[in-house]
Formats: sequence, C-alpha cells, structure tokens
Amino acid sequence: MDTKVRFVRVPVTALLVMLVVGALASGCGVSKSKYLDVTKKSEDLQASLDAANKEKAELQTDKTGLEGQVKELQDTTAALNARLAETQKANQDIAQTYEGLVGSLKGELNSGKMQIEQMRDGISVNLAQDILFASGSANLDKEGKELLLKVSDQLKASPFQVLVTGHTDNQKIGPSLAKRYPTNWELGGARAATIVRLFEESGIPKERLAAVSFADGRPKQPNDTPEGRAKNRRIEIRLRPTTPDQVTSTSGSTGSN
Repeated sequence: MDTKVRFVRVPVTALLVMLVVGALASGCGVSKSKYLDVTKKSEDLQASLDAANKEKAELQTDKTGLEGQVKELQDTTAALNARLAETQKANQDIAQTYEGLVGSLKGELNSGKMQIEQMRDGISVNLAQDILFASGSANLDKEGKELLLKVSDQLKASPFQVLVTGHTDNQKIGPSLAKRYPTNWELGGARAATIVRLFEESGIPKERLAAVSFADGRPKQPNDTPEGRAKNRRIEIRLRPTTPDQVTSTSGSTGSN
C-alpha cells in the first residue's frame, strides 16, 4: 500500500515557536531570554514576509495598470496610422483630380476664363459668370454648359464633395427681374442650383452635391469699378475630400421628400 506524504504550510513564527517548545520539551537548556529573542526574530521575519507579499500585490496592480496603458497606446497608434493613411489617400486623390482638370481644360485656363487652385483641403475652380450666364439670368449659355460638362467629366471620377457657390456684384436686381430674383441672394442661389442640376444629370451622385449662394457678401475686388464688379460675378466650385462620417451618413440616409 502506497503512502502519500502531505506537506502543511506553517507560518514562520509558528514554526520557530514549535521548534523552541520542542527543544524545551526535550530537555535542552533554552533560557527565557533566548526564547524571547527567537520569538522576536520570528515576528520580524513574519513582518518582512508580510511586507514582501504586500509589495508583490502592489507590483501586480502596477503591472495591470501599465498593461492597460500599453493597450491604450497601441489603440491610439492604430487609429493615428489609419487617419494618416486616409490623409495620404485624400492627398493623392486631390493631386490626381487637379492634374486631370488642368490637363483637360488647358485652353480655358490659358484664355483666363477660369482658374484652378490646389488648396490644403481640396481644389477650387473659379469661373467668370459672364462665360456661363447672361446678365441677370440663371440659364446656362451653350459655351458655359460645354465648359461645365468638361469639369463634370473629371469630377465623376473623383470621390470629392462638390460645393457650387454663386457670387454676384453689389448691384441691385433690375425691375424686370425683381419678381423672379428679388435680391442677389436668389440670383446667386439659382445659378449655383442650375450647375448642380447639370452635374447630377451628368452622373455625379446627388449626395456629393451642394449649392450655396453668397450673393455679394464675399467680393474679390471692390465693386466701385466695372472691372471689379465683373470679377465678383463668378461661380466657385469647391472640391473637398469626403470624411468617413459623411460617407456613413449619406450611405445610411433613406429620407423621403
């Protein structure tokens, strides 16, 4: 029959006391002072052991906290890397679209009919109103429509938001047009909306389009000369990268009119 030996964990103090008691019982001459000395040492050892165990527990807590901080830093690094990749992709898209616009519209750019500027957050395309609309009208001229269709061909291949803004000079609307366009707000908005409709019909998704009127609120030149007023009558097309939040909101929208 096998015999298993079991080990019982005994505190240091108790173990030393048992040894001393055993020594006394066996007739060994252990004085009271030595007994007290051994007892004191055992208590000190037990106190040291308790302190070591407490320090170990504190270190374990610190370790758990540090592991949590490391995980947070890893998550933050991953998020920053993702944002960096998105920014780099957006910059590539901006450069590619800018080059496409400039390449396909060289003639118009050379003639001064339009300006294309690559900006920090996108692209700005400025077109003089006189090549798009007749005075006081929101109907596109044939030449203006052909020009905007060239622009649209480049925009269809890009992922950008397209914001069309209408700008006017500070001259009041004439009496013959006042019923249709009471102020420059309505005229600027009607022109921007006309271009947005053309872009939508050409194949640019509706959720990427917006039309805004600034009326005469953002002049490029003083309105006290005919030349200055001509520069202020313009259409600006702003192309901006679409953020992930905007993609989610547009793709998830199913609202009805």
